[in-house]
Amino acid sequence: MRLANRRTRALMGLALTGMAVLAFAAPATAAPARGVHIVSNVTFDENGNFGDFDASGAAVSAGLICTSGTFVDTGLAFHGFQSGHAVQIFVAKTFTCPGSGTFDVKLQINASFDGTETFAWSITGGSGEYAKLRGAGTGSTVPTFDPDAGEQIGNVNTYDGVLTR
Repeated sequence: MRLANRRTRALMGLALTGMAVLAFAAPATAAPARGVHIVSNVTFDENGNFGDFDASGAAVSAGLICTSGTFVDTGLAFHGFQSGHAVQIFVAKTFTCPGSGTFDVKLQINASFDGTETFAWSITGGSGEYAKLRGAGTGSTVPTFDPDAGEQIGNVNTYDGVLTR
């Protein structure tokens, strides 16, 4: 009985892995994936965080994404406190490229209580020129402080990854 369970689990694992590869594989007609580097300046606001961003890299050179724009946070959820050391935070953002459309990004942030944050990001949708934009990567966060009051007023998020259409 145990051997059957192991085989079933192994087969299920292989099937799920195969489905994941197929789900994320780019169609043969899609443009090749291009590297992107995005730096966003986040301003904390009780009505929703917002800011601007600058993008660079091969994805910008290939016209997959604009060089700069704005963004707003559209969702925030705290999950999974980890033994008093960290918390998982899910953030949804909408990036706007002036005159060409928007793209939506989901961040899964691992925020340590020592002040460091790292995250994984993926594009979840878009409009206009970015309706078929796909991409993912990793990133990190550095807090920004009010020079007079000394309190945190925002942060700088740095994204590195790949984009395709």
